Amino acid sequence: MRNDLGVSAAWVALLPDDTVWLSGQDHLGARGLRRAMTAVPPSRCRAVVTSPWSFGGATRAGDPVDAESSQTYVAFPSCEGPILVASRDAAVLRYVADSVLSVPPGAGRVPSMVLTAGLRLLRLPIMWTFAAIVRAAGVVLVRRAG
Repeated sequence: MRNDLGVSAAWVALLPDDTVWLSGQDHLGARGLRRAMTAVPPSRCRAVVTSPWSFGGATRAGDPVDAESSQTYVAFPSCEGPILVASRDAAVLRYVADSVLSVPPGAGRVPSMVLTAGLRLLRLPIMWTFAAIVRAAGVVLVRRAG
């Protein structure tokens, strides 16, 4: 896998070896992102680390093949070194916030209360978007080979 982010076991396990990684920072909005993703041969899996608002128009509305081949993932704490990679689906993110993430043992009473409240907020997909904006998580758009 050609990976500008460095080789991460999470991405190696999730994506094919020949995945082409594109830089989301080189594109101006959804139109530039869509052009970059279509420039890669359709036989290759493409992945791009991007801002949460870029991929809304990157997938063509009404194109069922494209909608099926595209998937958005949230990487926590970052795309470069993810400990957790989850689909950006609301039900999956709710499960991650409720059942996977937890307050570290021995955090203390006040930090534990604050962290528990923060984890409850992560049940909302909009909070993962906010986490990506403040760089506490990353968003990756993947378009699989059709």
